[in-house]
Amino acid sequence: MSGAECLARLRADAAALSPRAAHIALALLPAVDHLPDAWKAGLHKTLTHRASASTPLSPIEFDAIRVTAAGLPHAYPEWVVTDPEHPKARELIVNAWETAKRYRSGPGQSTPTPM
Repeated sequence: MSGAECLARLRADAAALSPRAAHIALALLPAVDHLPDAWKAGLHKTLTHRASASTPLSPIEFDAIRVTAAGLPHAYPEWVVTDPEHPKARELIVNAWETAKRYRSGPGQSTPTPM
């Protein structure tokens, strides 16, 4: 699968999230440090658009998610895990994490271009 195809699949998954899950995924996104910049920008744009359909997370919620996301995919505070939207957001970010690892270790190892 090409980088553009990987990004398109991840963006489709991001667009299918609920607005709250999109907010959570936006808070988690910075922790995916090895994600190609073009992918991160594409996901950020899609998630921002999707999240705009609802009120944002409180600054405390956003910061708590962002700070604890440093240990992705396992370091989450218990209160986030109980959020029914969290598993969907976590799944997107973990999928992006794993896809980027496979992509970078695969043939070519080039950085994909955004769509």
